Amino acid sequence: MPTLVLSQISFEARHGATPAERQSLRRFEVDVEIDAPFETAQSTDRLTDTIDYRQVAEIIVGIGTGKTHHLLEALAREIIDALAAHFGGVALRIELRKLNPPDCPGQPAYAAVRMAHPPT
Repeated sequence: MPTLVLSQISFEARHGATPAERQSLRRFEVDVEIDAPFETAQSTDRLTDTIDYRQVAEIIVGIGTGKTHHLLEALAREIIDALAAHFGGVALRIELRKLNPPDCPGQPAYAAVRMAHPPT
């Protein structure tokens, strides 16, 4: 089955486990993969016959910049649930990254969570 891939969808938000983390904007990124039957779009070449990746990005950025979450897991779950509801009947995988997580020994480039729908 074909897969739509969007990489490094970025936004700034105030998500974090501690009040100090939530005081300033932090940068986040999301990668998403959507498995769907794109056969009709392959022959018609019409946007209405496929998943509009702009809608995918709008959902992700809208949720990412919306209400504050303490944990990446909760934010990722809200994103994947919204995508699954909007684009029914597809398989989804996301990776949500918090870039340069603060106060983390070793100064990792990011902390991330991966999630799938339906769960594997």
